[in-house]
Amino acid sequence: MLRNYFKITLRNLWRNPLYSGLNVVGLTLGLTCGLLITAYVLDELNYDRFHTNADQIVLLQQFEESGMSGGQLATDFKERFAQVEQVVRLKQAAPLLTTPSLSSYEENFFFADSTAFDVFTLPLVQGNPKTALAERYGVVLSETMAQKYFPRQNPLGQTLRYDNKHTLRVTGVMRDLPGNSHHKIHFLANYANANELLGWDVTTNLWAGSTWTYLLLAPGASLQTLAAQFPAYLKSLNDPNVGVWKLNLIPLTDLYLRTSLIAPNRLMYVTIFSVVALLIMAMAAFNYVNLATAIATKRAREVGIRKVLGSTSGQLWSQFFGETVLFVGIALVLTALVVPLVLPAFNELANKSLNLSTLFTSVRMAGLLLGLTVLCFLAGGYPAFVLSSFRPAAVLKGSLAGLLGGTRTPLLRQALLRQALVVGQFAVSIVMIVATLVVSSQLRYVQTKNLGYQREQVLVLNLHDASVEAKLRFKQEVQKLSGVVSATQSYSVPGSGSLRGEKLVADYAPKGVTDLTINRQSIDENFLETFGIKLIQGRNLDADRPADRKVFLVNEAAMKYFGWDNIEGKMTGYYTFEYDPSGGYREVPQRGQVVGVVADYHQKNLKNTIPPMIFSLLDGWENQVSVKLEAGNVPASMEQVERLWKQTFPATPFDYEFLDDFFQRTYRADRQAGQVFGLFAVLAVLISSLGLFGLGTFAAERRTKEIGVRKVMGASLTSILTLLSVDFLRLVVISLLIATPIAWYAMSRWLQDFAYKTDIQWWIFVVAGVLAVGIALLTVSYQSLKAALMNPVKSLRSE
Repeated sequence: MLRNYFKITLRNLWRNPLYSGLNVVGLTLGLTCGLLITAYVLDELNYDRFHTNADQIVLLQQFEESGMSGGQLATDFKERFAQVEQVVRLKQAAPLLTTPSLSSYEENFFFADSTAFDVFTLPLVQGNPKTALAERYGVVLSETMAQKYFPRQNPLGQTLRYDNKHTLRVTGVMRDLPGNSHHKIHFLANYANANELLGWDVTTNLWAGSTWTYLLLAPGASLQTLAAQFPAYLKSLNDPNVGVWKLNLIPLTDLYLRTSLIAPNRLMYVTIFSVVALLIMAMAAFNYVNLATAIATKRAREVGIRKVLGSTSGQLWSQFFGETVLFVGIALVLTALVVPLVLPAFNELANKSLNLSTLFTSVRMAGLLLGLTVLCFLAGGYPAFVLSSFRPAAVLKGSLAGLLGGTRTPLLRQALLRQALVVGQFAVSIVMIVATLVVSSQLRYVQTKNLGYQREQVLVLNLHDASVEAKLRFKQEVQKLSGVVSATQSYSVPGSGSLRGEKLVADYAPKGVTDLTINRQSIDENFLETFGIKLIQGRNLDADRPADRKVFLVNEAAMKYFGWDNIEGKMTGYYTFEYDPSGGYREVPQRGQVVGVVADYHQKNLKNTIPPMIFSLLDGWENQVSVKLEAGNVPASMEQVERLWKQTFPATPFDYEFLDDFFQRTYRADRQAGQVFGLFAVLAVLISSLGLFGLGTFAAERRTKEIGVRKVMGASLTSILTLLSVDFLRLVVISLLIATPIAWYAMSRWLQDFAYKTDIQWWIFVVAGVLAVGIALLTVSYQSLKAALMNPVKSLRSE
């Protein structure tokens, strides 16, 4: 019997190649999209879950919008709180690492406690995890870095020069971390040695250690219980700075998905792409249902004869459902061939390193099989029911009215179902088109918005740990180059998001304000000119005036924050700290007159409002030198700057980046998500069009005689095309009406994440509607035109 079913299925495929091809292509596209999105979503959901203790690890957050804390906190928490089983600190650096044959800055260099191997899962392929970080000047390399610095050599025992000042010995080689790790760790050095190598205190500092502090909680420990002890702990410190702390515990598994400390909006994108995957798979299934029920009447006689010969409805249902399983099986084989071909391009588009082998765990394979089973029932259950329910007497008499029960009601229900599915498919497609257009519009708005500074032709150089004198000398020399408009030294650059968080002197706090945090930017007198930032009141800072070491500029946001209309007689200030021999410290206010007001500019991205900022002259910590180059002569000017760099810092690689690159990197995640979403929007439209093409073909075939009669009676080509197309276009218009409010609501929610955003313009919905109608018209017009041009004599002879 199974063999007979299989033969009948193959004959049916051969007899209806167009519908069979459309079904297979639609299901293949659906499965391909589903697998790619599933791999993407699983990679996002499994961020940091490769650590064995992932569910017990939390990040200790000291300040809002920062994942870093003082190094002393880890020691305190390990000693004071029984719920904390172990602690580990990671301090990121960007040293210059050198071997006799290679010199390179490494941004993924971390100082770590030796407990890193107890808290995190960091398997060593060489070396002993118990001793690898015990050696004072020891360093552990990733496999990639071992190959980079010591190709075709045993890296153990080899040495690296750190900033041309210290020598580190390789004590271990660590397996490369998966791509879904929130830290991309390439080097681990002994945290106890960080003070010496960095040149400042990161181990006993309570408030400025810039350290990532992780706690391994004891089994059963409660975050709420631990957090409830924070007020008493803060009080016991008797530290004047705790007023600006915001101690918080973030589970490791939430760090990437549910905070913006690593990347913004990740959970939202995971949700969106999961829904998109389900919708695209459903659209592929709907295509199958539409085409299978549409051609059901073609197989009516087959069903009638087989029922007369004794076949039961259950047997017929099994056969027709088996056909669906065969279609899905063929599509699955094609998907297995297509996905490896398109995966590299998808990885590049999504900035991922996805590997489909990660899907093939026992749990995920079970989920995949369950999903395919659901797809088979969704796509094949109803068509099998329709075909197996035909009444043999009515079929053999040629009566369509009696196929399913003596009236046309069941056939009408089938037609309404097909129409509803077409409406649903195009509604989804229109929503995705609108979403793609809105994302593109917002990103275009970001690109073209006046940010309050000029970012074109600005070269940003990182002087790292060069001396204060060397930095100043280099800036002065680079300003003399012929291709340089101006140069400035500053703590950070506009658009980078980096600012110094200071504590405002309490005397200057606005009434009712309890959070005394204020942002400070340290600059030189050329900062405003180099970045094209306007001075709207008062004067600029002047390095030649000794008194200007104790004066400030403020931005417009600070004027509103302080409630000032002008700066006449206004003062402000922040606290620095003075250490005493016992290891304690006291606050030292830095007070000064406000001498100028700077126009607001976006130091951070457009997802953040412009914060109140104060500006002061350089104090020695500034590593960034930004060079404004003449337009039209950038390559030659770059060569001049590079020559000067090599003369000034001959042992240091030329480390630069254009300011535009900072800007582009800020919105990279949103841009990539928009590109991925746009890709799947195109595929959703394609799947919908395949189904519409099949239905248009079937409709034209069903009405062949009617078209012939109309042509004999004098109907024009236009009227026939309108007759065949108008029903489908009506469905697309209904889809547009349904999709418009859904798309508007969804994209309004997405735009809420931006403090500065474009409006959702009416033309976006017009474009989406025109695209949908145009695609539908093109899809059905081919078969409609073919039917309209057919010889009416042939049409009237057709069965």
